[in-house]
Amino acid sequence: MVVLRQIKNEFKELVVNPAILGVIILPIFMSKVVTYAMKGIEAGFLLLCVWILFAEVMVGIMLTGPNLIEERESKTFDALLCTPLTYGKIIVSKCVPILICSLFSQIMVFVVNEGINSKLPSLLGIMLLGGTVFVEIGAIIGLLIESSKTGSAISAMVMVALYLVVSVYPSLPKWTYSIFMILPSVEVVEVMNALINSQGILWKEVGLLSAWFVILTGAIFFIGKKKY
Repeated sequence: MVVLRQIKNEFKELVVNPAILGVIILPIFMSKVVTYAMKGIEAGFLLLCVWILFAEVMVGIMLTGPNLIEERESKTFDALLCTPLTYGKIIVSKCVPILICSLFSQIMVFVVNEGINSKLPSLLGIMLLGGTVFVEIGAIIGLLIESSKTGSAISAMVMVALYLVVSVYPSLPKWTYSIFMILPSVEVVEVMNALINSQGILWKEVGLLSAWFVILTGAIFFIGKKKY
C-alpha cells in the first residue's frame, strides 16, 4: 500500500508539470506531422515502429535520469529512505509512473497514425518491455551522475545515440547486423517491425531485450547496495 501511494504521488507530480507533459506529447505530435509531411516519399527511417521507439527512449530516459538526479540533489531520495519504503520500493515508485507515461505516448503514436486496429494488442508486450528497459537506462544515469546539468546532457546523448543508430544500421553491410543487434533500440524496432508486418515474433531479439532487462535490473540493485 505504501508503494502504491507513493506511485500515485509521483504520477500526480508528473502530469501537472507542463515540461514533462511536453516530453510525453512531443513524440505523438512529431510522428503525425512528419509522417504526413513525408507521405509518398521513400523514407524507411520514418516507419511507425521507429516513432514508437522515439517515444520509448525520449520519455524513458529523458524523464527518469534527470528526475532521479534532481531528487538526489534536493535530498528527497534520502528522506524517502527514512520512511518504510526500501531502496527497491523507491525505485519502483519513481519508475512505474514514467513507464505508464511511456506506454501512453507509444500507444498514442500508433493510434494517431494507424487508428485502433488488431495490430495494436500484439505490440503492447514489446512496448512494455522496451519501455521498461529505457526507463531502467534512465534510472542508472540518475543514480550514478551527481550533477543535474551533466545528467541531462548524458541522458540526451544516450537517447539520441540509441535512436539515431536505428536509421543507420539498415544501410550498412550485412555483417554489421549482429553488432547493432546488441543494442536494445535495434531489438525493439526489429521486433515491432516484424509484428506490424505480420511476420511473427522474433524470439532471438525478444530474448536479447529480456537479457537487457535482467542486466539493467541487476545493475540498479547493485548500485543501491553500494551507495545506499
